[in-house]
Amino acid sequence: MPESLPVLDLLLRSARLQPGVRLQAVPRHAFTSELVAELYLMAHGLMAEDQELFDTHAYTNDVVHVFRRVDSDELVGFQFWRTAPMTLPGCRAILGGKLRIAPAVRGRGLHLLSGLLFFLQSKRRRPLTRFYRLSIASLFGFVSITESLRHYQVFDPHDLSPEGRAITAAFIDLATDNHCRLDLNTGLVTADIHITQDTVRQYGQAYFERPAAQRYINLNPGYYEDGSFLSFWYRFSAANLTAIVRTITRKMWRKGRR
Repeated sequence: MPESLPVLDLLLRSARLQPGVRLQAVPRHAFTSELVAELYLMAHGLMAEDQELFDTHAYTNDVVHVFRRVDSDELVGFQFWRTAPMTLPGCRAILGGKLRIAPAVRGRGLHLLSGLLFFLQSKRRRPLTRFYRLSIASLFGFVSITESLRHYQVFDPHDLSPEGRAITAAFIDLATDNHCRLDLNTGLVTADIHITQDTVRQYGQAYFERPAAQRYINLNPGYYEDGSFLSFWYRFSAANLTAIVRTITRKMWRKGRR
């Protein structure tokens, strides 16, 4: 059964969000074929991919956060989450995938709230563990996450420090688990997932001129044609956590959302 999150529901109800949205946390043992099919239908409409690849990715995860409209129960977004071991002593990776948000509720920080919730739950279970967030990101995911951070690093497979080797090993495992191809020369990942023209049209030209978008395009110029993704990572430092919380607060409670 989906996990009840009353405190989070209260937080979402207090936000300046219309339509109202609620979050369900569905653990992997509660995944149903109907739920996965519903998620795939939404995902495929935004970024074209094979259903078998989507299903493979879905079932590698521990939980999916599902956003639905309060008034109609309509699916408006989701993201999968799990943690994975790292070769650095006392460290684990937090891995999020398949971030998809419907146009009607974009720009509200829902994905940031989802990520913060999963980090806090993971930290509660493993209070002495140092967590790293690793992401294989589309242009849209990269922009929406990195703009909320103080510090992050684009994945560099040539970093031979102990930390760099551990991050490379974690990205190799992540790509392998999801049947993706990781280029250890460039750090780019080919996932056979393609941005649709309809999705591109939902964003104005100004979006692609934002600094984060320009950085992504410069580092991964073939993102639209060849279905390649850019990888990046960050630590859950005090500066990053503060920046994330401030971004969530600004997006969810800014004037004009009701």
